[in-house]
Formats: sequence, structure tokens, C-alpha cells
Amino acid sequence: MSFLSAIGINAPFPWTLQRYIFREMGKTFLLAAIALTGVLGLGGGVMEMIELGEVTPGQLVRLLGLVLPVAAALTLPIAALFSAAATYGRLSADNEFVACRSSGINLHILFLPSLALSLASAVVTFCFINFLIPGMVRSLNEFVSADLGALIQQRLNRPRGITLGGRYRIYADDSVIDRNEPDRVLLRGIAFVEVDGEEWVRYGTAKEFDARFERTESRTRVSAVLRGLSFYDRRQGRFVDLAEQVLPSNDLPHLVPQEIKFLNLSELLHYWRHPGTWREVQDAMERLRIRVGTTQAIDALLANRDKDGTITLADDSTRYTIRSKSALRIPRGGGIELTDVSITTTRGGRPITYKAERAVIDTTRGDTLRDCTLRLQAYGVESRDGDALVHQTKVSLTPVAMSASLIGRVEGYSDEQLLEPQPEEQAEGDGTGGELADAREVRSSTVRKIVATVHERMAFSVSVLALVLLGAALGIVFRGSHTIVAFGVSFVPSLVVIVAIVMGKQMAQNESTHLVGLSVMWLGIAFVVALDFWTLTRVLRR
Repeated sequence: MSFLSAIGINAPFPWTLQRYIFREMGKTFLLAAIALTGVLGLGGGVMEMIELGEVTPGQLVRLLGLVLPVAAALTLPIAALFSAAATYGRLSADNEFVACRSSGINLHILFLPSLALSLASAVVTFCFINFLIPGMVRSLNEFVSADLGALIQQRLNRPRGITLGGRYRIYADDSVIDRNEPDRVLLRGIAFVEVDGEEWVRYGTAKEFDARFERTESRTRVSAVLRGLSFYDRRQGRFVDLAEQVLPSNDLPHLVPQEIKFLNLSELLHYWRHPGTWREVQDAMERLRIRVGTTQAIDALLANRDKDGTITLADDSTRYTIRSKSALRIPRGGGIELTDVSITTTRGGRPITYKAERAVIDTTRGDTLRDCTLRLQAYGVESRDGDALVHQTKVSLTPVAMSASLIGRVEGYSDEQLLEPQPEEQAEGDGTGGELADAREVRSSTVRKIVATVHERMAFSVSVLALVLLGAALGIVFRGSHTIVAFGVSFVPSLVVIVAIVMGKQMAQNESTHLVGLSVMWLGIAFVVALDFWTLTRVLRR
């Protein structure tokens, strides 16, 4: 028994008719794909992803070569759906299927061209959204940021200048690029503003802005030094001149932000297995590590005082011996508050004693635990340096570096150790509760976003297969002699699937509706598959 007989086809296989349908669908598909790609790529949503004000005309031409394939990846499924609905609708309007049925040809076998086109579209769509589009996004960032000098100059031409970390805004008259040091840019004739939220904290001028860039796969960080500063400090109400000021390392925004939705499938699976390597999770874990380290440093100081009534702050260059009547832990990780305090240190080989009504030992924050220091501030101070007696309202003493052994121990903690459940009273008392909850939420949220993205891409690819077949079947049923009618009829189920996928993804990113969201994504496709089955098995028989 032949294969055709096995599937219920006893008449000769209509190869000529199949080739005709392939040819008609191919022409319609090609024209629709070109038109939709041009509209979306040149004037639609893809170009809206890019800040065109930051690219030169030459870069724009290169951008088009990257953007058009991305637009094609998004328009191919629509073009396949349109070509199937239009071609089969036209054949139905011309009574071609009536003639085929009269000749004893099984109508279902005529769906082979639409099945092949839908399968090819599904595979291409899967490859494009999982590999091509993420690769193009990476290429956009790489080639625009390759010339840092041009990128910086373009940002200087914007009204807001260069923004670093949301705190500094830099304006410059000109830039100097050293081709021997491609990751360094020197700006001259500087005007700058330091903001805290919407408040201008400091503003003034500087002679130079020496910036150095550190590029990794996921981000570009810039650290800089301002030299020859002259500025007004609004909070202190005075003018200040400084030889130089170091600006902390900050992220320089990418042309297209590095987000989970722009990762390829291999990267998604990697971060799914190892969420701690994702940038946002690393940042949250570093904040938790800093909090754990600073908390342990404060605990060690309190434990030392409980033994002998003395607290010692010391590093290679500074040493303070602190005695007090009482020492209380400030709630939520605020440090230690001391009363009736005596502080002894040395300066230039001479002993100095501070007597204060109260003092606070806390920690300064940095990007890493190694950047944090122990800070001592005294209030209502009477200090004696030799025979001189000085009264001051507040004294901020030189910060002391944290213990190297403590830093090494905390840096050795794994993410799992840092995220281990802690007694509620301990978490609330030592102030790690907020960072611990935040790190757990960021980690779990990252996993949920990755899972939702993987399911979204799988669902979208599978939906192409079901929708193209449905478009062909509905084209026959409604005998769409006009292509717009055929496309409109078949596009309604597409909207149902798209809405279900988008809504399901949003729900899947929330902890309380994660499983429900994944179900919603696939229920839309299940609806289309059921509609396919009903159309092909019942309606066509009429």
C-alpha cells in the first residue's frame, strides 16, 4: 500500500496544482513581506528603539542594514498569514476547490503548500526572535559605541549634556581623543551640575574632565576626574575651589538597553540555570554583601566593647580608642550610638583627645565592600591638642578602612549562603532585612522574567504554524475574493493569540500569577488549534 493510499488519497497526487498554489502563495508572500518590512523598519516601531539623535548619517546607513532584518523577523509571520488567506480565498472564489472535489481530490491535501509555508515561517521566526534579533541588538550597541569619541561628542550636543549615574550632568566646549588610548576621552572647558533628585546640589566649572571607559559584554562603565574645579555648594551656601575631584564609576547607557528580552536563547537558558550571573542580580547581591559586611563590622565593634568597655577603630594610617558610658545599636543597621564619649588618637605624633556628649559610628557606602569605611562623628565636642582647648558642635573624623579579614570572609560567601533564611528578629534588628528581601525578589523576578520570555518566544513561533493554516482554511470558507477581506477574517484569531501571549507574559512575571500567566499564553494557541481542527474537519466538508 502506498503512502497516499494510507492517508486516504486514492486519486493521483495533484503535483501541478500544488506547484501552482506554491507559486501564487510565494509571490503574495514575497510582496507582502517586502512592503511590511519597509513600513516597520523605516518608519515604525523598530527604529523607535533607537535614539536617532545620537547617530551620524553614516551610522544611520549602517543601522538600516541591521534594522531591516530585524523588521523582517517580525513581519514574516504576518506576510505568511496574508499570503495563505489571500491565495486560498482567491482559489475558493474561482471555484477551484469545487472542481477538485468533483475530480475526487481530497481537499485536505491541497493544504500542503500552506503547511510547508507555515512550518518554514515558524522555524524562521523561532530562529529570528531567539538569535537574529538579539544579535542585531548587540551589533547596534557595539558599532555605535565603538567610536567613543563620536558617541561622547554626540551626547555633548544634547541639551542635557552627558549624564552620569543620574547625579552628574557634564557640558564641555570640546573633546580630545587620543587614538593610542581608545578608552580615554579628555574634555575641556567644563560646566557641570550635581543633582540630588530634582535639586541642584552643586554647580560650577572645571578645566578638564578626564574620562576612562571600561567595556564589558553587558555594560559600559565610565570613571572620571574633574580638575581645576570652581563651584557653588548650595547646601553649605559657599563657593569652593578644588584641585580635582574623582567621580565614581557609573554606567554609560547603551543605545539599546541590555535587557532580558534582548538575550538570545542560549543566554536565556544560561541565566535561567545561573540567575546570579545576571547583571541586576549581581548588583542586588553586591548590595546585600555590603550590608552583611558592614553589619558584621558593627557587630564586631560592639562585641569588642562588651569585653573591655573600649572600641578600637584602626587601619594602617589611623587609630581611634573610644570609651563611652553606653553604646546602643541604632535600629535597622544605622550603626552605634555612644554617650559620654572619650576619643583618643594621634596627629603628627602628638596625642589628641576628644570629649563628646555623644558620638555615632556608622559606615560609608561604596560600590563594593572594599570601598566602604567606618566613620566616626562626634557631637558637642571638646578637643585638646597639646595645651589648646577647642569647642566644636560636630567633628567628623577621618574614616577608617574596614578589616581585611572581614572583607575576605564576606567576599567568600556564596549567593546561596547570603540568601539563607535568617531569624526574623535578627534581620529586623541588624538592618539586613531590606537588602535580603530585595536580593531574593530580584533573583526570583529575574527567573520569572526569563521563563516568561522563553515561553513567549516558543508560543509565538508555534502560533505561526497554527495561524497560517487557519488563514488558508478561513480563506476558503469565506471565499474572500478581496484580499483585504481574507486577511481581515484571518487576522482576528491572530489578535486573540497576540493578546493572550502579551497578557500571559505580563502575568507570568508576577509571583502570584506566574503559572496562570504561562497557561494564558498557551490557551490562546490551544484556541486557534481547536479552531483549525473544527474548520478543517467540519466546515470544509460542507
